[in-house]
Amino acid sequence: MELFGIGTTELLVIALLAAIVLGPQRLAVTAREAGKLIRNVKNYFRALSDDLGRELDILADLKDVERELRKP
Repeated sequence: MELFGIGTTELLVIALLAAIVLGPQRLAVTAREAGKLIRNVKNYFRALSDDLGRELDILADLKDVERELRKP
C-alpha cells in the first residue's frame, strides 16, 4: 500500500516520530485537525469537479446547438 509514494513502513516511522515529538495529547489534536483539513480539501475538489462537469456539459450542449445551426 502506498500513499503519496510513501510505503507502509515509512508511514509507520513517520507516525512513530510524530508521537514522540508531539506527545499523546498534541498528537490527538493534530490528527483531528489533519482529518478536518483532508475532509475540507476533498470537499473543495469534489465541488470543483462538480462545477467543471456542469461547465463541460454546458459547453457540449452549445457545440451541439452550433452543429445543428450549421446543418444545411
